[in-house]
Amino acid sequence: MLDKEYQLMKDSTVLNEKANSLPESELSTAVREGMQQGRKREQRRKYSVSIGILAAMSAVVLLLVIGNRSPFTEIQDRNVQTSSISSMNGLESFPIDLLRDSSLRETLEGGLVKPINLIAEKNGYAVELLGAVTDGRKAHVLFNVINHKDVDIILRGFSLEFGGYVAPSFGARFDNLSGSGQISAGQSSYYVYSTDLLPNDPYTNEAKIHISLSDTSTQALNSNSKKYVTSMDISLQLEPNMFKDKERVYSPNRTLTVDGQKINVRQLLFTPLNTYVDLEYNQANDKQIYKLLNPVLIGKRGEHVEKLYYPQSTLRDDSKVTLVYKSSRLDQLGTLSLKTFGIAAVNKDKLKIVVDLNKKQIIEAPDNHLQMFDSDQPSGAGEVYFLRKLENAQAAESFGMWLEDSFTDATGVKHSRLSPENIGHSGLLMSVKDDTIEDQTSYNFGEKAVKYPQPLTIKVKQYWIPIKDTQAVELLNK
Repeated sequence: MLDKEYQLMKDSTVLNEKANSLPESELSTAVREGMQQGRKREQRRKYSVSIGILAAMSAVVLLLVIGNRSPFTEIQDRNVQTSSISSMNGLESFPIDLLRDSSLRETLEGGLVKPINLIAEKNGYAVELLGAVTDGRKAHVLFNVINHKDVDIILRGFSLEFGGYVAPSFGARFDNLSGSGQISAGQSSYYVYSTDLLPNDPYTNEAKIHISLSDTSTQALNSNSKKYVTSMDISLQLEPNMFKDKERVYSPNRTLTVDGQKINVRQLLFTPLNTYVDLEYNQANDKQIYKLLNPVLIGKRGEHVEKLYYPQSTLRDDSKVTLVYKSSRLDQLGTLSLKTFGIAAVNKDKLKIVVDLNKKQIIEAPDNHLQMFDSDQPSGAGEVYFLRKLENAQAAESFGMWLEDSFTDATGVKHSRLSPENIGHSGLLMSVKDDTIEDQTSYNFGEKAVKYPQPLTIKVKQYWIPIKDTQAVELLNK
């Protein structure tokens, strides 16, 4: 992959009454440290992967090879035997206690997940489709993969189709609740597939699940051929918005102003699955906003206070974002407010990096922390390594630099970026304890680029500059 995007996806957290009485700056530190420790423990028994990650297999680590393309056109042979399974072996057998999505866990415990209880079998693989749930914004599918083969197998891909509309692959993920990424001979593994849905797509209740599996041989991992990959389609009925009569919608149309930048709160949506806050960045802002720092949703009634922390950000682009919090009833309290401790933003006229390859010099960048360094690893003649170290970085919230795949020379002629010769100097290192980040990015202009008219300009798609400015806006007052 030429571009990289680092996003810290966190589970929403509801704090108890004691925690709610603490200063929010202390809460931020304490909860994050607890989450970091919890994630380390969870890694021993759970395995999750985002759809679209490219990886390889070694003797000690198994990663999954999954394409960003829709898999519905890749493999033609999908004849599969499908039958019903008894409820005793269906959704009731799902290991609820292993779910790390607390909203999904509560929805499942509340009996709001639709039981499906279908089994599909092919070529020694069996997939038990146990249940599914969606509120029109998020969808989750719960399933079990059974290995009847005499070799280890892996899940290669999974996607959901609603009435001809394939759910977005960006941000989609599946979590293995049973252990490592591979399933041993004669064993099974429970999974949860999760994806965002586009509110404007006219989904229907005619749904289809596509799943592909293979064994863990080198040939299978490096091929999409039906000789090595078994693919199944499973049809089902699934209401696109199962909670239409249970959701609560508000349109506060209030403006949160942070560092002079206006952020409009367009809609609040409360469903049994999640709480959604739709934000829109004012087009007149002089900075491009990438993220709100530690946004907190606060509900109050008298002395009683409830708060939701650390939302997931979805459906984000240059002009808007949706914050997804744990399902709540904060709107049932007296007042509801949104508070943020700042933003990550860059001046719109600074979203470029200008370099002179012959002088090995950065002429312009979004800030003064970016530098070029010489690699101790093999690299191409026109390959450059960028390094950026930042203190007071709001490290737990941070993401890596993301650059365009093309650049222009001094005459305005556009050229394509080449694949890196070495990716050893690409990555984001962070220290939450020291609140520092070290962002390394390789960019291969190509060996011909040294002869192009200098300097060369790359547009910046994403750049981490945290701006601390605590602000709040009241959204509801009952």
